Amino acid sequence: MDPFIFIILLFSTVLIVLILLLPNLKGKWAVYLPAAAATLSSWFIGLLLDANIDFGMDLAFRILFPVLAMGLCILRAIIKPK
Repeated sequence: MDPFIFIILLFSTVLIVLILLLPNLKGKWAVYLPAAAATLSSWFIGLLLDANIDFGMDLAFRILFPVLAMGLCILRAIIKPK
């Protein structure tokens, strides 16, 4: 099996499991797990964009997207009513 296809299948499997678990979470895990899932997902998407889009310079989407995702998760946790 091609390593790229294996990584995509592994990533999609983990993402599906996380999506199925998210509605049942309570307490601090209701904040940590979605933040981790969003950060890993955005890193993977940024990695795919960095590998497949060539603008003549390195835009570092694999760094930018996870930072933005974690920032949005932190803002959501701060703003969300208790």
